[in-house]
Amino acid sequence: MSFDFSKAMEWAYKDMLTFFPENVSTFGSELDSLFAMIYYASVAIFFLTYAILIAFIIMYRHQEGRKAYYYHGNNLMEFTWTLLPTFLFAGIGLWSDDAWTKSKYAYKVPNPDVTIDVLGYQSGFGWQFRYPGPDGVFGKKDRNQISSANPFGIDSSDSHGKDDLVIISPGGARPVEVHLPINKNVLVNLSSNDVLHSFFLPNFRVKQDAVPGQWIKVWFNGTKAGRYEIACAELCGSGHYNMRGLLIMDSQQDYDAWLDQQYKIVKPELSAPVSDTTAIAAATSDSTTTKN
Repeated sequence: MSFDFSKAMEWAYKDMLTFFPENVSTFGSELDSLFAMIYYASVAIFFLTYAILIAFIIMYRHQEGRKAYYYHGNNLMEFTWTLLPTFLFAGIGLWSDDAWTKSKYAYKVPNPDVTIDVLGYQSGFGWQFRYPGPDGVFGKKDRNQISSANPFGIDSSDSHGKDDLVIISPGGARPVEVHLPINKNVLVNLSSNDVLHSFFLPNFRVKQDAVPGQWIKVWFNGTKAGRYEIACAELCGSGHYNMRGLLIMDSQQDYDAWLDQQYKIVKPELSAPVSDTTAIAAATSDSTTTKN
């Protein structure tokens, strides 16, 4: 059985990165291209380095009668192998700046169509989600009111918080579903109530640490309806493996119907229909805090 080098190279060039989950994010392709470039540059450097190493092993192997000699160094060679990596890393930094800025920098977060709060927790190794109520406004938070029944510390004196929808999704094989609309800018206010977690949406190319005491803005725009994994990418304890969730991306109509149904189930006295969530998105662009 002969080895076809050309097919091996074609596989390495085209198919090596197919283990990535399907990208369904507006900025995911840029991050994938960046990863691919770094990957192939690393492969090329690996083979170049080992080719030189093997060549030197052969060229300078022990031979009877040949004596070792003192070699002080070569300034030009040292300057070259210092300068080339500098150019490589500077080039990667400049090329990646736009993708990194677009996906990570708070001032680049677009106007959100939907805003939710997400809180990681270790006690049950799961995620907690908060949606604004039918009034479209998040209730203020007071850390002194945080409890197992009120994980976000929603201020009981704020009328806007009385209709907020809180979904607690414990980890495990059958996590509670959460829904979001496709083709909309989704802003996640992310935090943790105990230890470091990492909010990971593989299909959306989103991974952000959840830090206790801080609310970090994360955004994405999903382009395809479907069922997608929510995971924790930070070793957070013995139940880390169990810290999974399920995100359902819906059409706007299906999302509104689901959200309206949640209001009816969880807060039947506040079951005002949700005709169009985008109309109230501006009011939910941030979550406010009253007491520190």
